[in-house]
Amino acid sequence: MVSSPPRRLEKWRWLWAVFVFLYPFVVLPGVPGHGPVTLAKHFYVYLFLLAALLSGIKLSGNPSLPGLLKDLRGFLRNPLPHLKKDLPVTLLALLGLTMALATLFSPEPIVALTGSLSDYTDGLLWSWPMLVLAFLAYRHSQEDPETGLYIAKATVLSAGVLALWGLLEVLLGRGFFYSTASQNLPMATFPQKGHLSGYFVLGVGVAMGLRSPWGLVLSAMGIGLAYNRTGLLALALLIGVYGYLSIRKRMGREGLRLALAVFLGVAVGMGAVRLSEGRGGEGGGAVREVGNPGTFFTRLYYWQASLEGIAHRPLLGYGGGVFEHHWAGFLDRKTAEAFLRDEFGKGDHELLEVLSAPGVDPVFILKRPDGELEALRIYSFRAHNGYLEVALKWGLPALLLYLGLLLLGLKGLFRLSPLSFGLLGIHAFFLFWFPIPEEEGVLWALWGASLAGVPEALPKGAKPVGGGEVP
Repeated sequence: MVSSPPRRLEKWRWLWAVFVFLYPFVVLPGVPGHGPVTLAKHFYVYLFLLAALLSGIKLSGNPSLPGLLKDLRGFLRNPLPHLKKDLPVTLLALLGLTMALATLFSPEPIVALTGSLSDYTDGLLWSWPMLVLAFLAYRHSQEDPETGLYIAKATVLSAGVLALWGLLEVLLGRGFFYSTASQNLPMATFPQKGHLSGYFVLGVGVAMGLRSPWGLVLSAMGIGLAYNRTGLLALALLIGVYGYLSIRKRMGREGLRLALAVFLGVAVGMGAVRLSEGRGGEGGGAVREVGNPGTFFTRLYYWQASLEGIAHRPLLGYGGGVFEHHWAGFLDRKTAEAFLRDEFGKGDHELLEVLSAPGVDPVFILKRPDGELEALRIYSFRAHNGYLEVALKWGLPALLLYLGLLLLGLKGLFRLSPLSFGLLGIHAFFLFWFPIPEEEGVLWALWGASLAGVPEALPKGAKPVGGGEVP
């Protein structure tokens, strides 16, 4: 018989749920922009972590130590016994150490510490708190497995609210936080509808594990609103895996019902877009952010530059936010011209020179057909693959640690864990996209809870077959 958790932990179920639900909506009011939003997320995460640490969570797992400071002191004095018996903590600690070394030996250590000069993302001051967030969610969920279910439900609820927000934006033809052309909608509090669809993929995966039809309809509707191909591919994977596992658990009808909910949601979202077609016009400018490749094939240029960069610094990478200053040096002239043609429509321009230096975004000097010169600055270069991003920032050893944590988090798939299905969906999405601060706080909280193991959310009256217990 499992004893009830202390009342302090029961309160933390709700605190985690509130943190996760509010996270996507944390912005600086009246200041739309990826940079200000990222700063707001920093403040929100640090405030929550301070409260969590002051609550007295045990870092060493030794209940005889009375307080956080003594507990931390004992852990630091002799960490090996604790790390040996706790694989998730070991991997998190090693990943944090690898990040620190990558930052220390980065070509631009200050940038690697504070994050991208464009929007403060990816730096050590952001990435370390994500690991601490995962660790605390792991510890709380170990002591109180219900914490994971609260995190799961809050994730689905926030995705549902975002989907309704997105629906209103599409139908009305205007953004409520970001002012943008109607063809870029929905965006809600995300910098791009493609990234927003990634959060909906996360919501679909978690809703599948929770057996929540309304959650599936709303999150799938969000993917339909975004018309995102990668989101649809991730949905197909989730449906296939869930269908297979539900048949093994003799829950085939349940799997079919949830698949129908997904199809209904996607159809509603795409239908809403069709109804609102034709609004808005094309935007543009001399300075363009590399964040929305027009076709799948343009990603090949990002991947080529990224793979060349990884080969150049395989062990410790470049540090967070640094490679965006160096990537242009890993494309030869012919490839760079093809990249400018396919991604920016500059096929009739002659590439004269590429200006690239540490701490500065690359600038392409072009000659127009009329003989005039044009300077094209490209900022916020990303690999458009979450796994390449990890290797670029922290090195290949960090990628192996990351994948190890992912495999541990996915173990719950065989119990139809909602958190594991969320991880599966978002990491399928990351094959062609990459994590951003707008979703990372929820992702790492969910990830940490999944490492502890979460009971599967069976329908009322149903009994688990071949699983369902908390490990």
